[in-house]
Amino acid sequence: MAKTSGLNTRVYVAGYDISGDASSLDGVGYTQGLMETTSLTAEATSRITAIADGSLSVNVFFEATSEHAALLSSSKLPTTDRNVLVPMGSAIGDGGISLVAKQANYDVSQGGNSAPVTAKASFSASAGYAPEFGVMLTAHDDTHSSATSNASVDNSASSSNGGAGQVQAFSLSSGTPTVKIEHSANNSSWSDLIAFTASTAISSEYKTVSGTVNRYIRVTTTGTFSNLKFACIFYRG
Repeated sequence: MAKTSGLNTRVYVAGYDISGDASSLDGVGYTQGLMETTSLTAEATSRITAIADGSLSVNVFFEATSEHAALLSSSKLPTTDRNVLVPMGSAIGDGGISLVAKQANYDVSQGGNSAPVTAKASFSASAGYAPEFGVMLTAHDDTHSSATSNASVDNSASSSNGGAGQVQAFSLSSGTPTVKIEHSANNSSWSDLIAFTASTAISSEYKTVSGTVNRYIRVTTTGTFSNLKFACIFYRG
């Protein structure tokens, strides 16, 4: 398997692409609690798994427009869940990480006259879902000028444990597009798997689905609109 560099990593938060202001990501990870179950007769420790958790920290160069707007809400930390999406490659089908989280901090640092002003924000899983390692259905982000279907991703087989999708809508010229994740058994006949709420402005949304997910998946936009810039990921359960 080919090794991966960080050249194609991006980070999107609540409908904002802050990749151009971010310098690095820390601790993009998944943790799992362990509970000791060692008996009196055992000669070594035994454990069972407990609840899962996850977190992500992003280091940014302080910038008072998009980055500041993404990480603050009315000059305070947001209290609602934040949808965070981290594409790890530049092509449809590349890996990515989806996280529904609460934002814990936004710390600004000034390192002296010879250093830029920087900031750091940290996120921890909050909605009962640990970070999900899925596949990107867009190439980083894509712009659909009108209703369009992207190329499909082949999983080689169907799966039976549902999954979850996340969409981030960064900009829209006009109209009300609906972003859908579709699935297919044969790569030609498609049905809806997830339909996200129609976009009218900067937004993000996370949705789960249960049951069978067919072998092929893709992202499709429908409706009358122009120039929707967005990113989408799907994770199979």
